[in-house]
Amino acid sequence: MTRILNANMKKFMGAKYERVAKTLVIWTILFFALRSSEIRIEIAPIVVWLTTIFLTVGGFVQVLSSDDTIDSLRGQLMLPENPVEFHTAFFLSVALYTLLTKAGLLLVGYFAASRFQLSAIIGFVVCFIVSGIVTYPLVFHNEKRVTGYRYIKHTRHSFAFYLLRYLMNNRKYLANTAALWAFGSVFSVIMSRNSLAGFLPIGFALMCFNTPLGILLSIDRALYRQVRLLPGQTVGVLLPYALFLTGINIVACGVYLTAWKIAAGNFSPIMLLFAVLFSIASAGLTVALEIKFPLLDWKVESDLWHHPRKYVVPGIMVIFAFVITFWTGGF
Repeated sequence: MTRILNANMKKFMGAKYERVAKTLVIWTILFFALRSSEIRIEIAPIVVWLTTIFLTVGGFVQVLSSDDTIDSLRGQLMLPENPVEFHTAFFLSVALYTLLTKAGLLLVGYFAASRFQLSAIIGFVVCFIVSGIVTYPLVFHNEKRVTGYRYIKHTRHSFAFYLLRYLMNNRKYLANTAALWAFGSVFSVIMSRNSLAGFLPIGFALMCFNTPLGILLSIDRALYRQVRLLPGQTVGVLLPYALFLTGINIVACGVYLTAWKIAAGNFSPIMLLFAVLFSIASAGLTVALEIKFPLLDWKVESDLWHHPRKYVVPGIMVIFAFVITFWTGGF
């Protein structure tokens, strides 16, 4: 049991557990930053409980369903370990990783910005443990069935086809994309009903904030090496990748504009042009970052979803949106 726990904790936290120290430093900085800002928010215990459940389930699903975890499990399951001890150790490692990278931040924010309530803390602990215990066997059982690689023979090679097949085999990416579109619809309704039509371009920047589709080279180190080393990859890989992201972004912006039209009734026709421009620019910048500054030193796949680099392209797009808004005086 100890061997499995140590092996997985080193996988999740680094060979010398260096991630633990970095996380504690981040927690400390965040705590004192919120305290010094004197921001005080009254957070009801039930909000803490529900958020804890959401973060815990999401964290367990991300870790247990990632390809690197499945590859690691394939080897660990061959070891002569007692099944109960194995699953206990693996559960503890996933739970500690989820606590340090996700759920723990909620607790830090609560202590720093809200009035302390013992019921909220007790509920946090209970919700975290119960959510993890319920999620672990469900996700582990489902993912264990797909640990074998799928080999598909093709007479012609197409990176666009690879992307589509990759998404079909990783449904969580599709779910994240659908959630982004739902967020855009809600955001457009809120903006339109608060007389903020002049800031409509900001929604285009947010709709291009698709983290999982923007890390498809970083998440596949072998594919990245192939793209960098083999000739003709600009036309064969990077261009289809950029066009694919552009198409996804255009659909997302289309969903955003459709929701805006339903809620507000109308928008300037020039917004259609801006939607296309934002989609192309965001896709181009995303692919450029992936090929020039890939994220290859990650320990767990979910690390890529929370890397600060993911904010670079959306940040540039938001700045661009504000420049357009103030330069034109709104639409």
